[in-house]
Amino acid sequence: MPSKQAPSDEPPPLNLNIGVMGHVDSGKTSLVKALSTTLSTASLDRAPQSQARGITLDLGFSSFKCALPDHLEGEDAAELQITLVDCPGHASLIRTIIGGAQIIDAMVLVVDIIKGVQPQTAECLVIGEICTNDLVIALNKVDQIPIDERPQAIDRATKKLRKQLASSKFRDAPVVACAACVGGEKVASVRNITTEKAETVGLEDLVETLRKRATVPRRDTDGPFFFAIDHCFPIRGQGTVVTGTCLRGQCKVGDGVELPALGVEKKVKSMQMFRRPAKAIRCGDRAGLCLAQLDASCIERGVVAAPGSVPGLTAVLALVRKVRFFRGRTDTERTFHVTLGHTTTVATAHFFGASELNDTPVAKFDAEREYIYQERLEEPLQWCLLKFEAKVRCQLDALVIGSHLESDAAMADACRVAFHGRLVERCEGDAVGATIRLYKLKRKVGVVAKLGDPCVDAKGALGVRDVVGKDLFAKETNMAQFVGCGGGVPF
Repeated sequence: MPSKQAPSDEPPPLNLNIGVMGHVDSGKTSLVKALSTTLSTASLDRAPQSQARGITLDLGFSSFKCALPDHLEGEDAAELQITLVDCPGHASLIRTIIGGAQIIDAMVLVVDIIKGVQPQTAECLVIGEICTNDLVIALNKVDQIPIDERPQAIDRATKKLRKQLASSKFRDAPVVACAACVGGEKVASVRNITTEKAETVGLEDLVETLRKRATVPRRDTDGPFFFAIDHCFPIRGQGTVVTGTCLRGQCKVGDGVELPALGVEKKVKSMQMFRRPAKAIRCGDRAGLCLAQLDASCIERGVVAAPGSVPGLTAVLALVRKVRFFRGRTDTERTFHVTLGHTTTVATAHFFGASELNDTPVAKFDAEREYIYQERLEEPLQWCLLKFEAKVRCQLDALVIGSHLESDAAMADACRVAFHGRLVERCEGDAVGATIRLYKLKRKVGVVAKLGDPCVDAKGALGVRDVVGKDLFAKETNMAQFVGCGGGVPF
């Protein structure tokens, strides 16, 4: 990671993080390999376990650059850099997929033109709807269809995708037909292809589509520095390098930073962005930070942040929505796997306030107000108190995703993501009853045994003055507090 090359005074490229997702064996990594010009230390399934199994097991990062599109000419950058986040596709690796999705600005969904939408394709669409508003579909492996039949096959596949996406916010997403590696990786290997890039189809169209659709999301460059670590490795004589994505604020060489989970502070010795030395990074950048005297074995995923800016959280209040495709149990006080950044932990969820938010949807919690207790997660926006089994380190406005992941194999053909939303504020201790005031609506049914004499009220409505009932109150109930509460009973 450290380089003898001095940092350049030229403005860094405008970086956008694009997640590459899809069902296992749809050709995601082949597509990333064909597009990328610069590889990170964690890219293209370099891990021995990935190579042995022949599938992506962890997040991979690589990039390519292109000309800044006309609509972004006002940005302080000379060119556009696309960082590709290669996500696993296997059902059992959904935790990694969700963690990777939370750092992306846009998404490429890779679909095998022969197999179409598969179980994990659908689940990736759900995650994409939560994390981004921009999607491009790469209809991959078109080289497997004879050239004379290809236009009709692409048209049929595109229409089918449009129908499947009709109820989602990606109904109008562009579809680009392509082949990341003509003949497939195995055929290319047998042919002894020695060039850096195998033969491809349609990738120029895909790059141009991404370039024209590039938008800069809202980024907090003024807040305290927050950096999500996804990989870590030591370099002899230099220190430990943590690679990841800056999600808030800025950092420069020489700054002091904290690793909150370890409770230690370190100084940034140097930094790079895809092998290019840098003096500083800002929100949205993918980078590697070299920290001195840090044991790399203590870190796998985690956070680097401005000292004192990331407290440990044991309970939080969030605004959440139910994922409409989830069919599992969502009872209050049930445990969920809750993902915040790269961290997934178990939390107990308490749902409440859907009725109040449906009437007046405001994101600010009112501690003086009473809210209706909910037996389960409802469809509309609602409040959710999350109590974590272990301390969590994240931004207080972090994206939160709740899932049921305990039955990966059994639920491979069903959506496992239950709800999503944003953290609103920190809670401590037993928040229910202390800072959160809940009430339950109770209903008691009785039997009318006798009606009294008819009467006419002040508005001229006909009713009865007295009603004799049974089974509504216990014998020992003090009836004085209920006298006059019912009013007249109309016929």
